[in-house]
Amino acid sequence: MMQMNSLLKIITIFSAFFICGCLNFYTSSSSLLNDNEIDKKYIGLYEAGITTTDSYNITGNAYVSVTISSGGVATVNISGGYISFLNNIYKEDMVRLSDNSYSASITSSGYRYYFTFTFSDYALNFYFDRNDGTRGSGNLTKVR
Repeated sequence: MMQMNSLLKIITIFSAFFICGCLNFYTSSSSLLNDNEIDKKYIGLYEAGITTTDSYNITGNAYVSVTISSGGVATVNISGGYISFLNNIYKEDMVRLSDNSYSASITSSGYRYYFTFTFSDYALNFYFDRNDGTRGSGNLTKVR
């Protein structure tokens, strides 16, 4: 009888640990719903001139500023030459490619834009492609 009580206690303890472990796993996995949000360590303002190429393969220059704010919002401003873009990209539109790389796709002024953001300590490698063949890329410096 004594061995049966000890065995029952051991089974109860293991069951409790198993149930707590499953509950903890389930709770933490539900927090991954916002996993595409840009990591908070990249919050800041990034700026630089970039090289652009239009659908006729004519190169030009544009100025880009990207502001990453808390909540995972990226405000992208591209101006210069034949491009004028100012829009917010929300975390729901972001796709995490790796620990420091994200992509997004949004429509603005009748064009579909595809963005890639790759972060390093004090820089942002920025790339965009527009559905009319216009594209641009450059390395933006973190200003603040």
